[in-house]
Amino acid sequence: MSENGLASVGQILREAREAQGITLDNAAVRLRLMHRQVEAMERDDFESLGQSVFARGFVRNYARLLGLAPESLLTRMDGAPTEPAAVAPTEPALPRSWLTSPWLILSLLGLLLAVAVPVALYAWLNSDGGERPDEPVPAAMQPRPAPPAASAPVAARTGVVAPAALVPPATPAAADGTPPEATASGTTEPAANGSVLHLDFGDESWTEIKDASGRMLMRQLNPAGSSADVHGQPPFDVVIGNAAQVQVTYNGRPIDLKPFIDVTVARFTLEE
Repeated sequence: MSENGLASVGQILREAREAQGITLDNAAVRLRLMHRQVEAMERDDFESLGQSVFARGFVRNYARLLGLAPESLLTRMDGAPTEPAAVAPTEPALPRSWLTSPWLILSLLGLLLAVAVPVALYAWLNSDGGERPDEPVPAAMQPRPAPPAASAPVAARTGVVAPAALVPPATPAAADGTPPEATASGTTEPAANGSVLHLDFGDESWTEIKDASGRMLMRQLNPAGSSADVHGQPPFDVVIGNAAQVQVTYNGRPIDLKPFIDVTVARFTLEE
């Protein structure tokens, strides 16, 4: 209990977890945190979680998992009294049907393409407007050979294996060190207002950053020696591959990524 007679943030989180029959280990797995980090929140030991921006992000995610109002707990962390957070019963997750499995959908699409492409090619070659197979292809239409790879695959360096069909090609940094222009899978135009994340990549790193609305601000492979500025409205959900080789500042403040690295990938949420 706190000095004013109200339950502390950690007590509210622990009682809500126990009321729903969730173990500490299960909560840690669902939050993608270590057991000691979840236990520290329930003891109100927020200093052991690192910088306050990370502690607030952990509490926000834990409250959402338990069906609590995050803002009420975050206000109480700052020392202001507030009404006890109400526990909202979480609805059980609906069982997923095998018909909605993404792997099944991708397999069906691949099968459809494997059948449709040869049929379409055969029909085009046998039409009046198509070229005859024995006619030479003009030199201007000859496919260009792919340039040799400049470095080893990213998966071998970072330990993160990404399907080749889903990973967009890296956009090299400009000669003056400025970050590449945003593409459909990269950074978007900077927001007029909001916070800014600055990243310096000492080695190749696959990076994903979402803003408070869930909009993808960055999703790309960043080459070694490049840097990027990401503008948007916090909280940011951040995933950084090869994180040991990346330096991050948030609104000018350096961020220590070591507490959030699992193997080689760092996952965390940045609050205001």
